[in-house]
This record gives sequence, C-alpha cells and structure tokens, in this order.
Amino acid sequence: MKDLVIIGGAAPERLSLDMSAYSRIIAADSGYDTAKRLGIIPDTVVGDFDSTSFSSELAVAGYMPCTRDKDDTDAAIAIREARSDYDLVGGGEGRIDHTLSLFVAFRTIRPPRLWLMRSDSLVSFSGSVSFRAPFGTDISLIPLSVSTVRTEGLKWDMDGWKLSDSFISQSNRVERPFVRIEASGVVFLRFFPDDFHRVEFL
Repeated sequence: MKDLVIIGGAAPERLSLDMSAYSRIIAADSGYDTAKRLGIIPDTVVGDFDSTSFSSELAVAGYMPCTRDKDDTDAAIAIREARSDYDLVGGGEGRIDHTLSLFVAFRTIRPPRLWLMRSDSLVSFSGSVSFRAPFGTDISLIPLSVSTVRTEGLKWDMDGWKLSDSFISQSNRVERPFVRIEASGVVFLRFFPDDFHRVEFL
C-alpha cells in the first residue's frame, strides 16, 4: 500500500486512480481544496492553512495549522507525513520557488512514484522501466540527480548518456511499439496527460 499526497497548485480536472490502493490520503493546505473538488476526503491535513479557502472548516474539524515561519513548505511537510511510497497530485503551474522546492524535497526525502498535474504526468523510476505507447508519443527524461541512461525505442536513443541538472532529454518521441529505459539513478518520465492514459507499463 502507498499514500496519496495532494498539494496546492494546478491539479488534473479528474483523477482516474484506484483509491483503494492507498493506505492514507494526506492533503497540504490548499491541497484540501483540490481534494474537495475531486470528491476525495483526506485522512489528514497539514500546513499553515494560508492558501486554503476552508481554514474555518479545517479548524472545526480539529486541524491546527503550523506556523508560517518554518523551514519546510507545506508540500514537504505532507511528503514527510507519508509513511510509505506515495503518489502526488498537484504542484503544477504555480510559483517557481515552490516547484523547485518540490525537487529539493524529492532529493532529501523521497520522490513520488506518480506525479499528476494539470499539464504534466510524471512517473519516477530507477533501474529499468518498459512500456508500450503510440508512435510519436512525446516523452521527456528528467533526472533527479546525475544518471547514466540507456534507451531503446525512442527517436533519439541514448547509450550511456549522462543526464543531470545541466542536461535533460526534452521532447523525445516514441519510435517503436516497445520502449525500454535503464537509468543508474532516479529519473522522471514526463508525458502529456492525454498521452499518459495511452501508455501501458509492462
């Protein structure tokens, strides 16, 4: 079982997730607003509640905000609260400092297995991953740290290329029905959400 973490920022209009796969649902601040919009009832809500529209409702429910003067963002607090592997919803199209701080949390705590935003769908892996996707599917490879990558089935295949903060594989494309990617470190595979629904992980 894994946890579901819902944070502020642009989230999908709908979720096609098996909610029974999650042991707990954790919302961070305005992630509570997103959860309500999606019809999801969190098991716990964390953060300073400075961006939620339902701070009074949370107070009535017994949730106490933390101080705004803190080292961690609300999203990082929620990620720390996750006791196991987790999927992440939200975090898109917001403040750039918040987005960059998420990657700090991914490096210092742990990355999500799946990260769903309004305009992006990401899957993290290390070691190897294989999938089928329609010809021409757009894919970017974003490393969490320096990672040696080998690919089969992409338009611009990589054989021992090093991805890092200064070099990512952006807007590559699926060229064959079967794709295999190996990475020495954690790498995010980024898809457009409409394409992501057509990807079959093997």
